[in-house]
Amino acid sequence: MWLHSDNQFRQTSKAGFMKNLYKFLVVVFSWTILSCEPKIEPEKQDLGPFDCANLSYSDTIFYINENLDNKIIPVKSLNGTFSAIPDGLVINESTGEIDINKSETGLKYRISFMPSGSDLSCTFDLIIGGINYLDKVYIIDQNDFLALPVFNSNRDVLSPCDDDDDDDDDDDDGDDDDIVCKFGELGPNNEDISKLGIEVNNSTGIIDLRKTLENGAFGSEPVNGSELDARLYYRLQDRSLGALNAIDLKIFYFATLADVPQSLLDEIDQKNAGLLEGVNRGKISNARLKAENPKAKPRPPFLLIVARLQ
Repeated sequence: MWLHSDNQFRQTSKAGFMKNLYKFLVVVFSWTILSCEPKIEPEKQDLGPFDCANLSYSDTIFYINENLDNKIIPVKSLNGTFSAIPDGLVINESTGEIDINKSETGLKYRISFMPSGSDLSCTFDLIIGGINYLDKVYIIDQNDFLALPVFNSNRDVLSPCDDDDDDDDDDDDGDDDDIVCKFGELGPNNEDISKLGIEVNNSTGIIDLRKTLENGAFGSEPVNGSELDARLYYRLQDRSLGALNAIDLKIFYFATLADVPQSLLDEIDQKNAGLLEGVNRGKISNARLKAENPKAKPRPPFLLIVARLQ
């Protein structure tokens, strides 16, 4: 009887073991089959081509404002990457937010936007109001010595400081009548450009480079190739409402035109080519500008004083 029970127990244990082994093999086999099946990726939603009209800001010209944080964002929230040319615009590459007060004023910028997952590039042009001076060689003995400011990145725009006295109120752009243009203002730390000998017309912003030389800006006996860095503070009678603005200048002195290094002349040409002006003068195409000067640096403008042609 005990022998019979023992054999029965062994047979039962063996059967249970085989049953569990079978279950285990089934699980392993099923897992192997499932792991070898290709994973099905979720179907990507076709959003269609991006409409570049979606890239815009609330205006095409903005002004600094001393009383505001003064940051602007695109009209529509866009997912992609932002950039700008020329150099000088403080822009967030992810959101397109622009800090007006911290950007270089008096320049026109081209903002580019590339939507996420696309190689499309959309552009939008805007201007930060203010003045600029063109990079140029001024030859004193050829009666060429006045550096004129360019307003709002357009050589054809009239100065907001001019008053035609016709009482039509068509030249003040809705500005406060008490606001007037002032050039050569004191800086935040009482910086005074006149103390450097630089002759600036306080009403027009025109720099007289001949008088600058006579004022001793480069000393009583100017040294060939001398450089002078300066910052001009100013206020304009426009929608900046007379906010204190500034532009850095770099002024050079050379005795004759032959003394000017060719590399410096080439740099002046490149800086001017990198400017996006309000009026297309046909000198350089936008495509060429973007290809050859992706980050042209217009500031500071170079003003080259040359005493004599020869």
